[in-house]
Amino acid sequence: MMSISKDVDRFHQIRQSAGAEFLNRARQRSFSLNIFQMNAVALVDAAQRVKDPDQGMAYMAEGNSEAGLQAHRELNRHIHNFVSSALALVEHTRVFMREHYATEEVLERYEKQVVATFAQSPVTQFIQGLRNYMVHKGLPNSTMYIKFTKSPETSGGTGVMETGIQYETASLLDWDRWNTVARKYLEGAEGQLDIHDFAHEYMMLVNQFHGWLDATLAEHHREDLNELERLQVERDVANATDELTLPIVHAEPVSSEPFHFTQAQDVQLNQISFEIFKTIRELKFKKVLQGFPSEKPTTVIADGDVIGPIMHWGDEESGDSGFSFFDIEGKPYGLGEADYEHLDSLADVVFQANWARNSLSRKFVETTFFDWARTQFPSGLTPFSTAFSEAAQRSVTKIEVCVPISHMEVENGFDFGPVRIEAVTSEFMARLERKADKIPPEYQAKVDQFFERLRKEIQGNAAVFVSINAEREFAVERALRIAQDAVGLLNFFAPAAPQSTMFNPVGLVGAGCIPSMKLITIYGDGAMLNEGILPKRLGMWRLSAPKLSELQADLLGAVASLVSTEGLCEFDLAIRASILNYSKGTTLVSPLDRLRNCISSLEGVLLKHDMEPRSHSVSNRMSFLINAGGDDGLFVRKTVQQIYWLLEQPAPTEYGRRESELIVTFTLFAYDVLRTVLGNASKFRSKSDFVDGVDRLGKPRQ
Repeated sequence: MMSISKDVDRFHQIRQSAGAEFLNRARQRSFSLNIFQMNAVALVDAAQRVKDPDQGMAYMAEGNSEAGLQAHRELNRHIHNFVSSALALVEHTRVFMREHYATEEVLERYEKQVVATFAQSPVTQFIQGLRNYMVHKGLPNSTMYIKFTKSPETSGGTGVMETGIQYETASLLDWDRWNTVARKYLEGAEGQLDIHDFAHEYMMLVNQFHGWLDATLAEHHREDLNELERLQVERDVANATDELTLPIVHAEPVSSEPFHFTQAQDVQLNQISFEIFKTIRELKFKKVLQGFPSEKPTTVIADGDVIGPIMHWGDEESGDSGFSFFDIEGKPYGLGEADYEHLDSLADVVFQANWARNSLSRKFVETTFFDWARTQFPSGLTPFSTAFSEAAQRSVTKIEVCVPISHMEVENGFDFGPVRIEAVTSEFMARLERKADKIPPEYQAKVDQFFERLRKEIQGNAAVFVSINAEREFAVERALRIAQDAVGLLNFFAPAAPQSTMFNPVGLVGAGCIPSMKLITIYGDGAMLNEGILPKRLGMWRLSAPKLSELQADLLGAVASLVSTEGLCEFDLAIRASILNYSKGTTLVSPLDRLRNCISSLEGVLLKHDMEPRSHSVSNRMSFLINAGGDDGLFVRKTVQQIYWLLEQPAPTEYGRRESELIVTFTLFAYDVLRTVLGNASKFRSKSDFVDGVDRLGKPRQ
C-alpha cells in the first residue's frame, strides 16, 4: 500500500525546495511584467490604428469627429497606463532583486545590466521624464496628423499618405526638469515625436532586458532547478511503484466477444427494456386541422408505397407528445414522450460493450426495441438482450461506403489516412447496376432512369471510399463523418485554398456546394427569370498524377495523418481543427465570412490561450514564421493588424480594390503560415511548446 505520510513528506520536500521557491518568486515577478506588457501592447496597437492611413483618415474625417475624439481620448488613457506601469515595473524589479539577492553576485550583474541598457538610452530617459511630467504638468498635448509626401519620381500627384498621433516637442521642452539625455532626445525629434514609435521602441527594450534577466536568474538557480527536477522524478517513480502495489479489485469482466453482453449488462438491458415495455399504450392523437388551403402540389401515398410499419410523432389530446410505432385494429400504440426518453438509458447500456459501440447506431437500438416490442406485445416473454444480440449478428457486416465528391476529379486513386480517394468510373457504375439485376420487370424502367440520373451526377467525380464493419445505419453515419473530415482536410490543397478571390466548390455531392440565386423580375408587360451562381470564380479541382506525386512529396501525408483523431496529440488536434476551419472558409462566398474562418484558424495554432492579445500576438508570430525580420516582417504585421481592423467594420456590399488586395495578401500569408505549422507537426506535442518556439524565432529581431 502507498504510504500517505511518505507522499505528504515528498510534497512538502518539493514545495520547500530552493528550486520551487525560485519558480514561485519568478511567477510573482511576472505579474508586474505582464501589467507593463499588456499596457504597452494596448498603446502600440491603438497608435498603430491611427498610423495606418485608412484607419487614421477615417478617424479624422469630418463626419466621424466623435469616433476620432474618442480614439484620441483612448490613446491618452493608454499612454497614462503605459508610463505608469513602466515606472512601476522598474521599482518592483529593483525591490525584488535587492530583497532576494542582496548578498549575491547576481545582484551586481543585474545593476550593471540596468546601467548598460537604460542609463544612456534616450527613449528610456524620456519615458521616465514623461512620467514626472504627467505627475506635475498633466497630459502632454498630442495631435493627430495627416501628411502627404509627393513622390519625386512620378507625375500626376502620386505619393505617400502618412497619418499618426504625435507630441509637439516645443511645449514639452518648455519644462525644465528633463535630464540631459531626455532633452537631447526631444531636441533630436525635429519638432514632433511619434507616440507609436517611442512606445514600440521602449517596449522592445524592456522585453529584451527581462528576457536577459529571466535567463540569468535561471542560470543562477540551475542547481536548485536540477534538484527540484530530481525530487519530482523520485515522486513520480514512487507513485508509479505505489500504484503497482494497490490491491486488485475484481470488477465485472468486459465481454470482448462480438454480439454478447456480460451477465450484468444482460440483466440491465432486460430490466430497462421491460420497464419501457410496460409503458406502451394506446395513443389518443388530436385531429390535425388543415387550416388555410395550400397552393403546393400534392402527392398521394398509397399503402403499397410504404415499406415497413408506420412510425410517427403526434400531439395527444392531453397536450403531450407521443410516438406511435404500431397499430392494433387501426388504433395507434406507442410511447409517451417521457417514456420514449428512457430509450436513452437502454442505448447507454448497449454501448458499454465495445463491439456495439463500434458497429451499431443509436437508431438501430431504438428500431430493434420497436421490432421486439411489436412481436412481444402485450406479454413480453422473450428477453430483449437475446433478441438484440440476434438482430445485431444478422445486421453487422463489412460495408463499403462510397461518398462522391463534387467538382473534383482524380487521375489516379490514392490512400488518404484511413480512407481511399478514387474516381467513380464507368466500371464502378456498371458493377453497382448489376446489383439491381433482380428488380421485377415492371420497375426496370424506373431503375434504368435512376442509374442514368446517377451517372450524370457522380460518374467521373472523385469519391471517398470507406470500409466499415457495422450495421448499415451506423456505417452511413460513420462514413459520412469520416468523409466530411477527409474532404475538409484534403481541401487545404485545393486550387482555391490560397486564393481569396476564388470560390472552392469541392465538397460532398448533395451538399449544395455552389451557392446560386433564382429570382423573378416583373416589369411592364413582361417578366424574366434570373438564375445564376453567386461566386465569380470557381476553383474546380482536377488532380493529375504528376500533381498528386508533388503533393505526396510535400505535405499530403502530414494532412492524411489527421483524418482520424485516434492517437493524435494536443498539437495535432489543434492543427487538424485549424485546417478544417480554414478549408471551410474557402467554401464561403462572403469575403468577410472567409476572413473570419481564416483568422480563427490562425488563432487556433498561434495563440496559447484566449487571454492573449489576439491582433498583437497573431501578427507578431506570423511575421516571425514568414520573415526573418526587417521591413518585410513589419509589412506582415501591418497587414494582419489591418485585417483585424477590417473585420471590426460594418460589412460593405462589396470591397474596393485596396481592401481586396489586402485580403489577397493576407490570405497568402495565412496559407503560408499554416503550411509551416503543418510541417512542424511532428516536432511538437503541445501547442504551447510550438508557440514558445515561434516566440524564440522573434527574439533576435527585437
